[in-house]
Amino acid sequence: MPSHPFSLKEIADLISCDFRGDADLQIEKLAEIHRADGRSLTFVDNPRYQKYIDSSGAAAIILNPELKTDFPNVILSKNPQGDFARLIPHFFPERGLQERIIHPRAVIDESASFGENCHIGANTIIGHNVKIGSNTVIYGNVTIYDHTEIGNNVIIHAGTVIGSDGFGFNFQGDSFKKIPQLGRVIIEDDVEIGANCTIDRATVGATIVGQGSKIDNLVHLAHNVKIGKHCAVAGQTGFAGSAVVGDYCIFGGQVAVNGHVKIAPGTQVAARTGITKDISAPETVGGVPAMPINDYRKREIYLRKLPQMNEELKRIISFLKERFSDFL
Repeated sequence: MPSHPFSLKEIADLISCDFRGDADLQIEKLAEIHRADGRSLTFVDNPRYQKYIDSSGAAAIILNPELKTDFPNVILSKNPQGDFARLIPHFFPERGLQERIIHPRAVIDESASFGENCHIGANTIIGHNVKIGSNTVIYGNVTIYDHTEIGNNVIIHAGTVIGSDGFGFNFQGDSFKKIPQLGRVIIEDDVEIGANCTIDRATVGATIVGQGSKIDNLVHLAHNVKIGKHCAVAGQTGFAGSAVVGDYCIFGGQVAVNGHVKIAPGTQVAARTGITKDISAPETVGGVPAMPINDYRKREIYLRKLPQMNEELKRIISFLKERFSDFL
């Protein structure tokens, strides 16, 4: 909690927004709209939630000026969720990373290099010839293999492994023989990688995560995968070897991407989709195998109706047998 409450005007000034209501109204905490009370500030970003505004118990609400309401205390923002997020550090000053250090229990090869203002957490291992840019935060228990290159303003959460061997084997005679995995991983600027992710180095060349992309927890990128710029990948998604993803793509959770497929920039993928072949133009897809999202939704409706359709078919067959037994 903050050391002292903020007035409505102070909060509006912090995020450079106009407000309407009691300038001296004291606000002690932030809350979701359905949990807000008379000491809370909340936000409404989606018009679907406008119905909750008038019934909210919040002291004040950040909302878009296009949403019309008589709620007495509002902060007017073109990006309510973004401005709400900017306030979080002010209300929780004691949480989060308090000081950037190279932890004494980190194991760092002497050939590794760092930019300014980096943080390396406890028990993190950084291998030979790793290059890390400025303002990058690597939390504890991360393993970064040799020759990995990490850009500026990157965040890597605990337990992630970057640069492990790709799953490369060739069956010869009666057994698998390992294909050497001697490429590297490149993580470009402004990327965030969640906890317990695995990103394999390339067989040759590089596995790449493009600038500004955000990777959730428990995501796997196999060898030679290339993720474009400003993509978002939700948890438990996996990319098989040499998949290529264009810029500004979005993946729901538990998506499976086949090896060597190419996905067009701007593609959006629903959760639990299986992508088995190239997506050559940007679209929203779902299902296994992936198909246009409207086709997927129609199929799901039909599948849910199958038990009913089966019973109806049984009744039709029974009726036909009774009426037309001589002909069947």
